[in-house]
Amino acid sequence: MQKNMTLKDWVITLILLALPIVNIVMLIIWAVDRDEPRNLFAKAYLIVMAGTVAVVFIFYIIILIIIFAFSAAFAY
Repeated sequence: MQKNMTLKDWVITLILLALPIVNIVMLIIWAVDRDEPRNLFAKAYLIVMAGTVAVVFIFYIIILIIIFAFSAAFAY
Protein backbone atom coordinates (compact mmCIF):
# COMPACT_ATOMS: atom_id res chain seq x y z
CA MET A 1 0.00 0.00 0.00
CA GLN A 2 1.25 3.46 -0.86
CA LYS A 3 1.84 5.98 1.87
CA ASN A 4 0.61 9.55 1.62
CA MET A 5 3.27 12.11 0.83
CA THR A 6 3.89 14.88 3.32
CA LEU A 7 4.61 18.50 2.52
CA LYS A 8 8.31 17.83 3.11
CA ASP A 9 8.22 14.99 0.53
CA TRP A 10 6.66 17.30 -2.06
CA VAL A 11 9.19 20.06 -1.39
CA ILE A 12 12.05 17.58 -1.86
CA THR A 13 10.38 16.30 -5.03
CA LEU A 14 10.11 19.80 -6.50
CA ILE A 15 13.71 20.62 -5.59
CA LEU A 16 14.93 17.44 -7.31
CA LEU A 17 12.85 18.24 -10.39
CA ALA A 18 14.46 21.68 -10.61
CA LEU A 19 17.94 20.17 -11.08
CA PRO A 20 18.97 19.43 -14.69
CA ILE A 21 19.69 15.77 -15.53
CA VAL A 22 18.80 14.77 -11.96
CA ASN A 23 15.13 15.42 -12.75
CA ILE A 24 15.06 12.98 -15.67
CA VAL A 25 16.91 10.28 -13.73
CA MET A 26 14.65 10.64 -10.68
CA LEU A 27 11.48 10.69 -12.81
CA ILE A 28 12.52 7.44 -14.49
CA ILE A 29 13.33 5.86 -11.11
CA TRP A 30 10.00 6.97 -9.64
CA ALA A 31 8.05 5.90 -12.75
CA VAL A 32 9.34 2.31 -12.70
CA ASP A 33 9.02 1.80 -8.93
CA ARG A 34 5.52 0.47 -8.28
CA ASP A 35 5.66 1.09 -4.51
CA GLU A 36 6.68 4.72 -4.94
CA PRO A 37 3.84 7.18 -4.17
CA ARG A 38 5.20 9.47 -6.92
CA ASN A 39 4.70 6.74 -9.55
CA LEU A 40 1.75 8.22 -11.45
CA PHE A 41 3.05 11.77 -11.05
CA ALA A 42 6.39 10.75 -12.58
CA LYS A 43 4.72 8.97 -15.51
CA ALA A 44 2.48 11.94 -16.23
CA TYR A 45 5.42 14.37 -15.94
CA LEU A 46 7.49 12.29 -18.38
CA ILE A 47 4.61 12.18 -20.87
CA VAL A 48 4.15 15.96 -20.68
CA MET A 49 7.92 16.49 -20.97
CA ALA A 50 8.11 14.26 -24.06
CA GLY A 51 5.14 16.06 -25.62
CA THR A 52 6.74 19.43 -24.97
CA VAL A 53 10.02 18.32 -26.55
CA ALA A 54 8.11 17.03 -29.60
CA VAL A 55 6.17 20.30 -30.01
CA VAL A 56 9.34 22.39 -29.68
CA PHE A 57 11.15 20.16 -32.19
CA ILE A 58 8.29 20.53 -34.71
CA PHE A 59 8.25 24.30 -34.12
CA TYR A 60 12.00 24.52 -34.82
CA ILE A 61 11.59 22.50 -38.02
CA ILE A 62 8.81 24.83 -39.20
CA ILE A 63 10.91 27.91 -38.41
CA LEU A 64 13.89 26.45 -40.30
CA ILE A 65 11.70 25.70 -43.32
CA ILE A 66 10.37 29.27 -43.29
CA ILE A 67 13.88 30.71 -43.00
CA PHE A 68 15.19 28.59 -45.88
CA ALA A 69 12.15 29.40 -48.02
CA PHE A 70 12.57 33.15 -47.54
CA SER A 71 16.33 33.06 -47.99
CA ALA A 72 15.90 31.21 -51.30
CA ALA A 73 13.14 33.59 -52.41
CA PHE A 74 15.25 36.70 -51.83
CA ALA A 75 18.51 35.31 -53.23
CA TYR A 76 19.94 37.15 -56.22
